[in-house]
Amino acid sequence: MIAGVVIFSRMDSERLPGKAMIDISGRSLLGRVIDRAKHIKNVERIIVATSTRSIDDSITFFAESEGVDVFRGDVNDVAGRAVSACKAFGIDKFARICGDRPFFDPELVSRLLQIHNESNVDVVTTMFPRTYPPGLTTEIISTNALEFAISRTTKSEDREHVTNFFYRKPGLFKIQNVDAPKNINFEGVHLVVDNNYDLLRARWIASKIKTTENDLKTIIDLAKEWEDKRK
Repeated sequence: MIAGVVIFSRMDSERLPGKAMIDISGRSLLGRVIDRAKHIKNVERIIVATSTRSIDDSITFFAESEGVDVFRGDVNDVAGRAVSACKAFGIDKFARICGDRPFFDPELVSRLLQIHNESNVDVVTTMFPRTYPPGLTTEIISTNALEFAISRTTKSEDREHVTNFFYRKPGLFKIQNVDAPKNINFEGVHLVVDNNYDLLRARWIASKIKTTENDLKTIIDLAKEWEDKRK
């Protein structure tokens, strides 16, 4: 079974225009996501999945310059884009990575991929229920299971949000949820870059670590320190 990473990215954002290419302490947001993706173990390909719109051409050019694969599809049918990307590159399962998570944990993704490899399940996740904070969410998805999921729904939200149907109809799938470690306090942590406040936080955290530093506790401690300074 061939595993890959699919990074979902787009340029337009109402709250943070040009988000994918926005600078975070000397490296673009998408660049930081790609950097961390390259630390995920036992994957054959890293694919940046963006739309066919001209506004996302810069994402394609950047991803190609970074030496990763690119797939372009429908902007709203994200689940369909994921399936098509996996089929185009021969991927049987994939780690779903959102392009606005510059501090996601490659070690956590690698661990969930290993669990998926060793288990007869469709999805391994931290979202059923949520056990990690926004920005650290991890999901490993079977391509065949996702294809089945989108064949069973006509709801736009199920196509826009890749795993929505799995959690809405869990009886149709084998889902394994992974707990967070008890020795790290995630309360109040938010690591997604979705608005200007998130951007300021991300830039501050990034300025305190090496570009590819993957120590989860260090990043959590810095996120908490940032919030404390803002009180």
